[in-house]
Amino acid sequence: MKKVIRVGDTLKEYGGKVTGGSYNAFGKPISCVGDSAVCNKHGATRIAQGASGSTINGKAVALDGHRCECGCTLVSSLAQMDIAP
Repeated sequence: MKKVIRVGDTLKEYGGKVTGGSYNAFGKPISCVGDSAVCNKHGATRIAQGASGSTINGKAVALDGHRCECGCTLVSSLAQMDIAP
């Protein structure tokens, strides 16, 4: 089980934040494949990976450890909501 990625969660390696999402989980929008992020090294990027078994509007939900198009790793700040990858 992995933690869900939401708007405001960070990127590992160079820092940055997830900026796109929809449908709230504990007060913040959940992010999916194709949603936007900003990497401190690479600039504007998008989420490239998600959980194939969990979707929102046909887009796979991004989970902790998944990557952006720039190669950075998504890091979840949510401690309470796990989803099977």
